[in-house]
Amino acid sequence: MWIQVCYCKQSVSSYILMPLITRSEAAKEMGVTVQAVYGAIKEGRLTAMEDSRGKIVINSDTMKDEWTQKSAFKRMRKAQEASQSLKQPTKKVRNSKTHESIPEYEESKARTEHLKAELLELDRKQKEQLLVSAAEVKNSWAQIISLARTKVLGIPSKAKQRIPDLDTSAMTCLEDIVRESLEDLANSELETA
Repeated sequence: MWIQVCYCKQSVSSYILMPLITRSEAAKEMGVTVQAVYGAIKEGRLTAMEDSRGKIVINSDTMKDEWTQKSAFKRMRKAQEASQSLKQPTKKVRNSKTHESIPEYEESKARTEHLKAELLELDRKQKEQLLVSAAEVKNSWAQIISLARTKVLGIPSKAKQRIPDLDTSAMTCLEDIVRESLEDLANSELETA
């Protein structure tokens, strides 16, 4: 392992000699991963600086002390948080999806409020005429289909009025074609439904 020496200006008149090592060398020396060293630098638990070539280096003299002091505080804080979470009573989880159990009050109230909001949204959309009831749609389509059927059945009589030379056999043939077409439509509608 090579030790890089850097002269850092501490005051106007004096310079300090520091042995500097790279982040990967620091990780090997402390027995941690390089990612842990990167994280410590990012969190401020380890001081890094740039050398004359712009490479990030760490002071090997102060590195271990700085790591242990600043990391000990972090470990102590995590331990305190863990002990506080153990002291707080754990809330019993209730499975309200089954018919045997009764849901918690908050859960029941939230469900009720959600359903009320959905009903209000449907009511608003209906008033804005964005929603139409299924019965109205069914009645409207029944009227449209009935009107279309009547108009199609009237084709042979209109043809007789416009073409007076049509004989009764041609009229009968036209009526048969129209009825056959309507029956085919009715049967295909039943097959797809």
